[in-house]
Amino acid sequence: MRYEFTNEFEVEASADDVWAIYSSSNLRTSAVQLLPNFLKSKDILEGDGHTVGTIFRVVFLPGHNLPMYKEKIVTIDHKKRLKEIQTIEGGYLETGCTFNFEMNFCVIKTVTKYDINDDLATSVPGHLHILLDACVDLARGVSKHITEKNASAAK
Repeated sequence: MRYEFTNEFEVEASADDVWAIYSSSNLRTSAVQLLPNFLKSKDILEGDGHTVGTIFRVVFLPGHNLPMYKEKIVTIDHKKRLKEIQTIEGGYLETGCTFNFEMNFCVIKTVTKYDINDDLATSVPGHLHILLDACVDLARGVSKHITEKNASAAK
């Protein structure tokens, strides 16, 4: 069965400023800093951290019951402000999770798509909401970071 969840978060910053963070190699360290109660680490295993082919290892803090996984950047489109990341090992790979981040018009839109066997359908969505909430929390953190940075620059 195929599922799709969509979150949209309006950002009080320009799409260029938001994309500069989401498309940078620093997003992995920013994510750990902005989600200190959720992410333990996000390490680059291959690549430069911001181009197609980069592979990350994502480790969650104890207590979240989420397994470590590896993800790969499969699409970067600077014109569309689109970044697609796919789970390639561990985690919920058996469910085919693919994460798409589209940033346009100061809205961060996260689309999570996954296929799942019917016998797992009752157990995975409960854990998946934790990942979906983290996407929204990251968007809020990025928005706050940009707002504070712009306020400091205006002084």
